Amino acid sequence: MRWLLYTLITLLLILQYRLWFGESSYKQQAELSKKVEQQKARNERLTERNRILAEEVDGLRNDPGAIEERARSDLGMIRGDETFYLVLDKNRPQQVKPAQDKPQEEAAGSIPEELFEE
Repeated sequence: MRWLLYTLITLLLILQYRLWFGESSYKQQAELSKKVEQQKARNERLTERNRILAEEVDGLRNDPGAIEERARSDLGMIRGDETFYLVLDKNRPQQVKPAQDKPQEEAAGSIPEELFEE
């Protein structure tokens, strides 16, 4: 009778070990749940970024004024009949970067930087 008791206790300990520390344990399930939540948050940010980019693409396809505005703001372009004046503030140091040096993310317009973070 005693050997049966020891066998059952040993079996119980083995099953408890697997439950708490083995494959598909509570700890692993908690880690996976955390990863799923992080991925859902990342997917939401990317979905918002895609929505903003789709709106910009739609605007560029359907509104010629949007193309001109984009060329003016991102590329620094002006029309042939316009005169460009650059007014500098003497008290503030100016950093002028050529438009070609902009990274791809900056060229996306008014999309918040955090939507591009991974």
